[in-house]
Amino acid sequence: MPKPHTKIRKILLSGYTGLGHFILKSVLIQKIEELYPGVKIYIITGNSFGNEFVLDNYPAFILKQESGTLKKNIFFLKLRREKFDAIIMPIDAAPPFLIRGSILAGIPVRVGHIFSDEYIPDYYYTIKVPLKLRKIRSELDINYDLLAALSSRRITRDYKPFVNMHLNGNALQKFGLQRGKYVCLQIGSSNGMVTTKRWLEENFKSLIERLAKDFPGFKIVTIGDTGDSEVVNNVCRNISSVNFLNLAGKTTLNEVKSLISNSKLLICHDSGLLHLGNALKKNTIAIYGPSDPDIYAVNLSTCHIIRKRISCSPCQGLFPGKFSFLTEEESAKLCPVPECMKAVTVDSVYNKCVELLNVNQLVV
Repeated sequence: MPKPHTKIRKILLSGYTGLGHFILKSVLIQKIEELYPGVKIYIITGNSFGNEFVLDNYPAFILKQESGTLKKNIFFLKLRREKFDAIIMPIDAAPPFLIRGSILAGIPVRVGHIFSDEYIPDYYYTIKVPLKLRKIRSELDINYDLLAALSSRRITRDYKPFVNMHLNGNALQKFGLQRGKYVCLQIGSSNGMVTTKRWLEENFKSLIERLAKDFPGFKIVTIGDTGDSEVVNNVCRNISSVNFLNLAGKTTLNEVKSLISNSKLLICHDSGLLHLGNALKKNTIAIYGPSDPDIYAVNLSTCHIIRKRISCSPCQGLFPGKFSFLTEEESAKLCPVPECMKAVTVDSVYNKCVELLNVNQLVV
């Protein structure tokens, strides 16, 4: 049992990860504040997007991963002035340069996971936390393990991520939408990069046309990054319904957050937008194929997971590319048109939409 660290006044948390994983760090931050009243929490990350978009009330240090060695060394030497008591580096946010940099920055307590298939020098972490990957575990549990080791306490584990609620009040007016009178739909994924997590394009087209026809009181609004635009435009090119609006690549991150928050329903893949919808407590239909849902999402009453298990699924875990799981690119090479995504029918998604759009229409 590691020695408990009770005099923690200033903590650095790594945010070098994707949007969805960053959102899940919110429960860890909340628990740190509970265990260490008055603690100051800072985030170190490669860009400002996650911090501004998710947790803008926590100060951030920005260091791009592609920065040269000299720039990184200077950065971490300057970081010594901050006199951090501890740094927490979850498995998905522990690039080697950050581990080495935290030593250079003089941070005395360095908490991180150790696992069997990668070599971690003994001096990297002062508190080593064995990675436990039982299937029923949530990513949130994996993060909580780090904090439990730091505090040497049994902690109550909560499983509800959150984001700041400084919403863009002009988004609805800008796009001519009314609160609770539209459905957000994510057609693209991974900012246009190769992935097997996307549902079939023809299925999306069919779903949009059916919803636009059968629910004239709701607009169907596509959202996504600039990189998603080509995929989204392929689907939407011949859709002419007045109840359809394509906003993929046309919004800021804060506008996307506002659009999801004010929508009646979000339909998405296993993605950052899924975790955003969950954090905003929005009814979310999540279409799954090659990956396994995080158990926290399975247990949320507002998260409705649609999937069809086949013999080879799941081929990706919580962290694609680690622990014998395939990367998304490797999955795409082996299975260009994923059988698990083909198995999810339009009817199954449409029927869930009907259920959620028809029940309690006055509540949004």
